Amino acid sequence: MSGKTLIEIPQHGAAFFASDLHLSEHTPKTLDAFENWLASVAQDGALVFLLGDLFEVWYGDDYGDRTIERVAQAVQSAQSAGARVFFMHGNRDFLLGESFAESAGLELLPDPEFLMVNHHVVLITHGDQLCTDDRAYQQFRIQSRSEQWQAKLLALPLEQRIEMAKSIRSESKMHKANSALNIMDANRQAVADSFQGKWPDGYYVGKSDVILHGHTHRCAIHPTLDSKAPEKPESTQAFLQKGLRIVLPDWDFDQPEKNRHTGGFVKMLSNGDFSLTLFNRAA
Repeated sequence: MSGKTLIEIPQHGAAFFASDLHLSEHTPKTLDAFENWLASVAQDGALVFLLGDLFEVWYGDDYGDRTIERVAQAVQSAQSAGARVFFMHGNRDFLLGESFAESAGLELLPDPEFLMVNHHVVLITHGDQLCTDDRAYQQFRIQSRSEQWQAKLLALPLEQRIEMAKSIRSESKMHKANSALNIMDANRQAVADSFQGKWPDGYYVGKSDVILHGHTHRCAIHPTLDSKAPEKPESTQAFLQKGLRIVLPDWDFDQPEKNRHTGGFVKMLSNGDFSLTLFNRAA
């Protein structure tokens, strides 16, 4: 992070953060909600951060369907309204490349990335790297982020990639079902180390005051390292403080769990005020 200019929120604007929408042909209601939400926040001075797993799966930039087209159109409309839309890869859409990003109007971000908000350094990440207890996944992550591995995969025929993705997804579901719930959550020591600048991959990325991520589907505002996630998080407004960890909610308007929020987002202002807005609970 040394020598790097951190992203700043315009004084007259705001930053919006969302993740884990898992959009596909099977999520028409969630796609509608995303389009409406993006249109509602897109204006001059708005920074929109989509922190991974925007799509359920990404086979390569040479694949297209109506869902992908509509997302691209929504991003382009947001751009036209004066917003900048950023995208960070998740564990489902890590193959999304520069070709699609450029055509859609998405600005690709490294993971992690940093913002400066009212003298606070805010680290933003998808969040999967913080789940260090899930060692099998972390091994796959290292392999799948290799440029050589990706180039070899993307050189395969599209039909073969689709079949491979289905197989990997099936294995992932089985792994989740057979794993303890806690290994799918952020590891406490990994979070503590990340605040001090030591990223789970071993690199020093620079200290941060606030960490904001998705991935775990365990929406919460953690004021301290030891504070537990609430069983039923609620919308809230607060002010950035050192040691704060914000976990974004996942979205699901198509098959939501009973009494669980269908999605939500975080809004942050340049003065450090932020709010977590959660959409209605499923009936």
